Amino acid sequence: MSRPAGKAPRALNTTDLVLGSFSNVPPNETLNHAIRYLGTWSGFDKAMMVTQYGSKLVVAFLSLQHVLRVRLAGAKTFHAEHGGSSVAKRITRLGGLISDARTLYRIWGILPMIQWMISIERNPPPTRLLHNIERIQGWSMLLYCPLEAICYLASHSIIPVSAHAQGRMMLLSVRAWAVYVMLQLLHLVEDNRLLRLRARALERSRGHPTPARTPSTEKNVQLGDEQEQTRQLWKELDARKEAILNQLWVNLGYLPLTLHWSVPGGLISDAWVGLFGTVAASAGLKAGWRATAK
Repeated sequence: MSRPAGKAPRALNTTDLVLGSFSNVPPNETLNHAIRYLGTWSGFDKAMMVTQYGSKLVVAFLSLQHVLRVRLAGAKTFHAEHGGSSVAKRITRLGGLISDARTLYRIWGILPMIQWMISIERNPPPTRLLHNIERIQGWSMLLYCPLEAICYLASHSIIPVSAHAQGRMMLLSVRAWAVYVMLQLLHLVEDNRLLRLRARALERSRGHPTPARTPSTEKNVQLGDEQEQTRQLWKELDARKEAILNQLWVNLGYLPLTLHWSVPGGLISDAWVGLFGTVAASAGLKAGWRATAK
């Protein structure tokens, strides 16, 4: 039989099979989403933060594993630093490098803070309490950002600041951050109160949309425009409730860290720092991932 008219398919040679191997990989929305999110300042920082604090948990696990192994072997002494593990030492160096990079990346963080403080005066929050909370939070960040930048640059001998002055400024900057975090928890309490008021008002005015839309009834139930609007309003309230809960986890993770670093010598071990930091970073990563979804 003769081949139908038209272009004959091009035979793939070895070069095509090797260099063009990605031609068989279909477009991936998850990959596109990850690139989109990690391309933002927040996405990049949260991914780095998960790695930074997660590394502390890995090091703590390796150290504990070493202690248990030594004790089971009947030895009375063990290597305290990193559990004598070369892997733990390398992971610790990675965590320190990421911490350094995140601090350097935050040097210009005062600029969006100034922009935010301008915006809340032109578009204030719904209550006087929230407005004043955000004002104080803004001023606390205006104190935190430059002090952290000065300490960072001084620690690398870029600007002349004594070690004693660095220590005092670092404590003051972290305490300013602690003020922000504690006020954010109060902010979330007020947000939740306003959300409950909105939910009650919506229930009184519109009730709950019925029947519930489920996969089994999707094709058989035709909701009216008013019912659909009601359903949309309840969905918005549910999304806001989930956002408040997520922010609660973020700040409950940050709070012990700010208290720890606000005291000379600290309050908790590196393992606990890793745990609380990972909680805050994971919750922030989850919120940002959802916010950048299409």
